[in-house]
Amino acid sequence: MATAARSTKYRRQSDTDLSRMEIMEGAALCFEARGYAATSLDEVAAQIASTKGRIYHHYTSKAELFLDVYRTGMEMNFQAIEPVLQIEMPAIEQLKAVLKAHIHCIIQTKPFQNVVMQGVDMLRHGTMPANEHAELAQLAELRDAYSEHFRKVLEDAKADGNINYNNIKIALNSVFMCINGPIVWFTPRDGQTEKQIEVVADECVLYAIRLLGYTGERCEQTLA
Repeated sequence: MATAARSTKYRRQSDTDLSRMEIMEGAALCFEARGYAATSLDEVAAQIASTKGRIYHHYTSKAELFLDVYRTGMEMNFQAIEPVLQIEMPAIEQLKAVLKAHIHCIIQTKPFQNVVMQGVDMLRHGTMPANEHAELAQLAELRDAYSEHFRKVLEDAKADGNINYNNIKIALNSVFMCINGPIVWFTPRDGQTEKQIEVVADECVLYAIRLLGYTGERCEQTLA
């Protein structure tokens, strides 16, 4: 697997100027490109044009850094959908809006969301030591809390007769498989506009709600 290309946003800087977020951004790119096991702190330091010692100033281990990236990815998700949930609107429109907010977030923060997916898989297979595994389990509870927001919106839209399903757990899992898809297959293209990304998000929303029996009209935008 190819190593992560160095982001042009990073410049060589003194260790005292290097923030935790910059470390996490570089680490997320490395974890996304190589996976947790194959990524070293030396590679993260090279990614951000800094020193491994500065990373150790903030993190005691690669596992601690990985978990912080995971946690930050989830916090980004919460921050994206919470404003939508505060707006009074018909349940089906709120469902569309919250799905779109999530998709926009994962496209914009894709390396962080890839780490979240890796963390879910690592928890399932028990590939971290006991202490870190316990923290992964706590982060899974954070994901469950995030999922509850979607459960409520789905239930409201079903009560209004706009969607239908028999099992809420299956419905939620199916929707998340759809709206998390860009983590796997989306790659920004040179010159891609916000309008084009908007179309991608709208298409993902449409597919997700069609899984739930939504029969409304598709959006008029095209991918052209």
